[in-house]
Amino acid sequence: MASLLLDRGLIDEIRRIERATGRDNLLSGFVRELESNLAGFGAAFSDYITRGDASGAVRAAHTLKGVCQQLGAQALGDLFADIERSAKTGDYAEAKRKFDGSAGLIAQSLEALKHA
Repeated sequence: MASLLLDRGLIDEIRRIERATGRDNLLSGFVRELESNLAGFGAAFSDYITRGDASGAVRAAHTLKGVCQQLGAQALGDLFADIERSAKTGDYAEAKRKFDGSAGLIAQSLEALKHA
């Protein structure tokens, strides 16, 4: 299952950087930051929509997409790419539905990253 959730090559690269710099907490720090950002995404996205800030909503999804992709959380990156596409077309209800329905994927991905 982890192979469907994660890109091991990217995680291995982060681990190589950890070894080269002597900082063995890079990945775990990135994962904690991602976890915090994911926890706040729903409220932030809704706030952007309520305020009529379409570009803010798209940017929020785009940012999480990029962070997930850089950390090797490929399934989460794909999820936020879908959310970003929905937001770009103005289908905020669909974007929110996708996020709201992703709790399992988010939990599985974070757990896989924590054990990577």
